[in-house]
Amino acid sequence: MSAGGDVSGNGRGPARGDLARLAPTRARIAARVVGRERELELILAAVAAGRDLLLEGPPGTSKSTLLRAITAEWGVPLVFVEGNADLTPAKLIGHHNPARVLREDYSAANFVDGPLLEAMREGGFLYIEEFNRAPEDTLNTLLTAMAEREVAVPRVGRITARPTFRVIATMNPFDNVGTTRLSTSVHDRLCRLAVTYQDSGAERGIVALRAPLPPGEVPAGLAAVLVADAVR
Repeated sequence: MSAGGDVSGNGRGPARGDLARLAPTRARIAARVVGRERELELILAAVAAGRDLLLEGPPGTSKSTLLRAITAEWGVPLVFVEGNADLTPAKLIGHHNPARVLREDYSAANFVDGPLLEAMREGGFLYIEEFNRAPEDTLNTLLTAMAEREVAVPRVGRITARPTFRVIATMNPFDNVGTTRLSTSVHDRLCRLAVTYQDSGAERGIVALRAPLPPGEVPAGLAAVLVADAVR
């Protein structure tokens, strides 16, 4: 795991006591996930340090599952955004309601929050999938939010994020069709964690957890064989 610039709220990493307090939380989240002990520990440590994250890995490697388990445990919103060529800065930040602008002119009251402002106001995780498919100018709108924890919106004012706000991005490093190279300024504001496929034992555990066979209809021995065959 490599880290970019320090974007924590207090300018330091997590203290040993902070990580100790996370132990019960880690245990409860781990009960919802098969494997991923190292990744879970690193994600929690980064979040406790006030950092934003970039999870790099192919599809089906538990990235979304981990984030949903973490936000569900903490009771914070997970605001989902799909990265693609159509994701403009206005779609990410928000826009003024055109009908109300015609009637009332521009004001903060007729501004409709986009996912970035929604996550900042509610203290949620802004989860941007396929991060490297979004246009560069759109990604640049995140720089101030990540570094300063606030965004200035014309005719609306300055929006300050709640302390639990984080930007969590994911990308498939092996897919180069329709992707863009991330700039150094974006990389410097993110901790990067590589997530790969798990071993066959963990994969069997995932299949058994997510697609359980009826115990009254399928004997345990046969169920284990079927799961192993499915994974293979």
